[in-house]
Amino acid sequence: MIEIIEIAPKVLGLKIDGKIQEEDMSNMIAVCEKKMENIDRIAVYVEVVEMGGISFSALVEDLKFALPNLKRFSKKAVVSDIKWHESLVKIGDKLFPSIEVRHYSPEQRDEALEWVKE
Repeated sequence: MIEIIEIAPKVLGLKIDGKIQEEDMSNMIAVCEKKMENIDRIAVYVEVVEMGGISFSALVEDLKFALPNLKRFSKKAVVSDIKWHESLVKIGDKLFPSIEVRHYSPEQRDEALEWVKE
């Protein structure tokens, strides 16, 4: 499940808790598109409570939207206490050089929010 978190006009805030379904992805994309109407590049804040995976149809929707819009994202903060997320964030930072990606622990949540709003 993806919950939308209001943070700032230029930030897409997400809270993930459980498995991501196609409906979750469609809702997230609609919010993202709305934010992108008046802003060239937006940042993304993701708080992971529990990662229960992603359905295939949700993954397809994510890729169909994200790949053509990669340059519209400036940075991404991932807040999680899941250790392998740190490695995944480092890989993502190298794969997508136009997007600065950082990992934060739950104790660093405020720092992550400040950074993503800059």
